[in-house]
Amino acid sequence: MKPLGLGEHGDVTVSVDRGYVVATVQYRNWSGRYVRVKRNGRSKAAARRRALDAVHDQLEYGAEESLTKGTKFAVAVSAWLEMFELLVERGRRSPSTLALYRNISDRIVLPGLGSLRLGEIGTPRLDRFLQGVLRDKGVATAKACRSVLSGVCGWLVRQGAMRTNPVRDLTPIEVENRKRARALDDAEIRAWLAALDSSEFARRHDLPELVRFMLATGTRIGEAVGVTWTDLDLDLGIVQIQRTIIPVKGAGLVAHRVKSDASERGLFLPDWCVEMLKARRVRLGGFDGPVFASTTGGWRDRGNVGKAIRQVRVGTDFEWLTSHTFRKTVATLLDDEGASARRIADQLGHARVSMTQDVYLGRKPTNAANVAVLSAHNPDAPTRPAEDAGDGA
Repeated sequence: MKPLGLGEHGDVTVSVDRGYVVATVQYRNWSGRYVRVKRNGRSKAAARRRALDAVHDQLEYGAEESLTKGTKFAVAVSAWLEMFELLVERGRRSPSTLALYRNISDRIVLPGLGSLRLGEIGTPRLDRFLQGVLRDKGVATAKACRSVLSGVCGWLVRQGAMRTNPVRDLTPIEVENRKRARALDDAEIRAWLAALDSSEFARRHDLPELVRFMLATGTRIGEAVGVTWTDLDLDLGIVQIQRTIIPVKGAGLVAHRVKSDASERGLFLPDWCVEMLKARRVRLGGFDGPVFASTTGGWRDRGNVGKAIRQVRVGTDFEWLTSHTFRKTVATLLDDEGASARRIADQLGHARVSMTQDVYLGRKPTNAANVAVLSAHNPDAPTRPAEDAGDGA
C-alpha cells in the first residue's frame, strides 16, 4: 500500500456492526500522524459521506485536533491572546496593545462572536458585526475590533484552522472629515496652565507639574507617570523614558517596558523643566519611586489622569483638549522651528516618521522656495515695452 502524503486519506471501508452501518477511513494529518475516523450512517452512502466530511473538516479547520470546524471562536480568541502575551514578554509587542486587545475582546468581540463556531466565521458574518460596532460604538472601537479579528483569524490560518483570513475582504472603515492635529499655541499654553494652577481640583490631583512635564518632553501619559527619580539626571538635564504604566486585570497597575524600541529614549529637558523638577524633589523629598506618584506613593493610573484633565476642562475654552494635545503641541513647536520629521519622531518615540507626519503635524504651506519663481511670472502683469531696435539703416 502506498504511504499517504500529508493531508491525504485512504480508501473508505464500510461494515455493519450491531445493526449500525459504520464507515472507517484513515488519513494523515498535517503533523504527519495517522488518524482513523469512524462514522455511523443510515446507509452505506450516508456513513461513507459522514466519514469523508469529518476528514475534510479536520484537515481544513485544524492542524491540531483541538481546532476544528466546531471549535468555538472564544477558544481561538483566548489562544491568540496567550500567544500575544508571549510576544509582549519577549518585547516584540506593546503591553498597552495587549491590554487594549483584552479589553476589546472581553467587552465586544466575545459577546458578539464568541459563541460562534469556526465553521460559521466568514466575511459576511464578520462584516455585519463590524458595521454594527461602527454604528453603535464609533470608528476607534471598530478599528480596534478589526485589529483583534484580523489577528485571531490570521493566527488561525497559520495554525491550519482556516484556509484564508476573512477579515481581508471586510468593508473598509473610513473616517469622514478626519480631524486635523490641533495643538496649543503660546497664548493657549499659558491660559491652560493658569487654569490648572487656579483649580484646587487640579492641584489636588497633581496636574500642574505633570502637564508641564508632558509639555517639556512630549511623553505619553503612561510614560510620564512611569518616570522615577532614578531616571532623572538633573545635573545634566536628562530623563530616561523606559517604562509605561498600564492596568492589568487581576494585577492592578504594572510597569512595563515602553511601547517599542523607539519609545525607549533619553531626552534633554528644557532648563525651566529642570528647575521645576529640582524644586519638586526638594519639596517632596523624592530620591526614589515615581516622580508623579499616586497619593499612596505608588504608580498613578493614566486613565484617572485623563479623567481628571477632562473634568478640569469642563466649562473652559479647552473643551476640545485631550491628553494627546500636549504631544501634538510639542511636535508643532518643534516643527515651527524647522526641526525635521525624524527629530520630532525621536522626541515623541515614534518608530515611523509617517506616524508623526500624519497624526501629530498639521499641514502647512511647503512651497516657500517656489513662490518667488511663480511670482515672477504673473500673467496679469503689464507687458514690458520692447527695446527700440532703431531704423536698421
